Parts: sequence; structure tokens; C-alpha cells
Amino acid sequence: MWQLQELTRFRAVYEHGSLSAAARALGLSQPALTRSLQRLEQSAGAPLFERHTRSLRPTELARTLHRQVNRILDEAAGLDRLVEAFHDGRSGLVRIGCGPFVPDLLAQRLAGPLQRSRATMDAGVRLEMHSDHFQSLCEGLYAYRYDFLVYDGRKGSALPDRDDVEELPLVELPLQVVAPASWLVGKAAAALEDGDAAVAFMRGRPLALPRVPPEYRRQIAPWFRELLLARRGAEFQMATISSCLALCREGRAVTVAPRNLLEDDLRAGRLKPLPLDAGVTVSACAYRLRSHPLSQAASEVWRLLRRGALRQPG
Repeated sequence: MWQLQELTRFRAVYEHGSLSAAARALGLSQPALTRSLQRLEQSAGAPLFERHTRSLRPTELARTLHRQVNRILDEAAGLDRLVEAFHDGRSGLVRIGCGPFVPDLLAQRLAGPLQRSRATMDAGVRLEMHSDHFQSLCEGLYAYRYDFLVYDGRKGSALPDRDDVEELPLVELPLQVVAPASWLVGKAAAALEDGDAAVAFMRGRPLALPRVPPEYRRQIAPWFRELLLARRGAEFQMATISSCLALCREGRAVTVAPRNLLEDDLRAGRLKPLPLDAGVTVSACAYRLRSHPLSQAASEVWRLLRRGALRQPG
């Protein structure tokens, strides 16, 4: 019975004291506003205004309704602001479009700094990371679905409207081949001093790899390409690097991961590096649109990236 649009029109008439003035303020024709007021009076079952030559005087019912209508419209505006805050990130949500290898590194390196930054912010930062191919991520950036992208710097030239793009080089991510430490004990470890022995070792072991775009597969070293062709791909094709590393820690597969992600595992002796060059180095870069103002939460993440959060443990 009580539509927000009609309540807004009622408040305008009440506060302007004139149909013509209220109609101008609302951008409506006076007949349209008159019809809205008549519908409200029919719903209320009593007149809301006493008509005079040049003005309208609210009835007792209108004065009572006005107080309640103000509360309803203020609460409705609060809901709008809440939805707006959710979408533009002021509630703490930061959406990032990511290339391969990046989500795990972002989660690992930003967790500590973002936890410490909660004390200085109204809301804690929540990261929502989407991995996809570059074209889809690029479309999401320009449709404002992402606050920014983190992708290989070699793709930056493919972004349209470069004058609107701010580019932030982050970190080089060379890939390291690693095996479960339990597989490389004593003589087994000593036997893998050169690349040929390491490749022979890998031929007899399961391999876990993340799904990556074709451009990364074209970059791999010749020995790696031949190995994959001979075995018709990896035994475990996983969605993320973290899934591959989990299999490697459990002694189920060899994998390839950015060295930046391996520091803790190598230090703790859970994984062992193999003397092999995978041939792939990811040059991680962040991109944002100057025309898309960042929220407080997104600005905090951008600040941490600018300060080199991905280059050293958080």
C-alpha cells in the first residue's frame, strides 16, 4: 500500500507546502504529483492536506505520517548506502582479477599486513580473487567488476585506453621445480646433481601442475615440453598452485611453483629443489583504472603492493 516513491512525493509536498514547488523539486509534472497524492489519501482513507489558494496545509494525520515517513525514507536511504558500500568496497571487500600463480602469493603475503591494518580501518579488508584468462579479466576491469588486476607485465600493452591505466610493477616470479623431501634422501639426493639426472628422476614420478593459459605453456624449457609430450600432460592438473604444493608435501607428486611461495617449505625441509630451469618467469604487475576511484580497503591493498608486500614475507 505504501510505496517509497509515493512517500517521497508526500514528503516533498509536506515540506514545500505547494504542489507546484514540490513538482519542480521532484522533476515531475504537477498532474502526476496530484495523482500520487490522491492515491495516498485513498489509501489513508482521509485527506492529508487542506487546499488553500496558494498553499497546502497538512492535516493532523499528515503531521503524524510525516514523522514516520521521515524515519522510513531515512532507513531506506541507509539501505541504499549499505548496498553502495558493498559494491564499491567501503565495507572492506576488495575484488582482484588474477593471472595464474598470483592468487596464492597474494593470499600468503598480504594476510599478515592486512591483519595488522585492521586497527587503522573501519572494517577489515576481505580479498575476493578471481583467476581467468587475460581477456576476461580485462573486460572485468573496464566493467568495474574488479578494483584492479594482477597479471603478467608483458600483457600490459594489450590493455585499451592506456592513458587511464596506472601500472605498478610488483615482483619477478621465476618458477622452481620441487619434489617431496622424502623422495630425496641420501644417495637419491646425491644422484641428482645435474639436469639430465633430474629429468630422468621426473620421468618416473607423478607431476602436478596448475592450469595456465597457452602463453605460459609456450614459454617452458625444451626439456619440460618434451617431458609433457611424452607423458601426455601432467597426472594431476590442478586449479591452483596451492593444490599442487599440497600434493607435493604429501609425497604424491613433483610440482613447479614460484620460488617466492616455496621459502617456508624449503626452509622447513618439506620440499627439495631440483637442478632444473622450467624456463618460465612471471613478471607480476598490478593495473588499475584512474577513472575508478579506489575504496579505503582497495587503497590499503594497493598501498601494500606499492610498498613491496609481495617481495618479502608479510
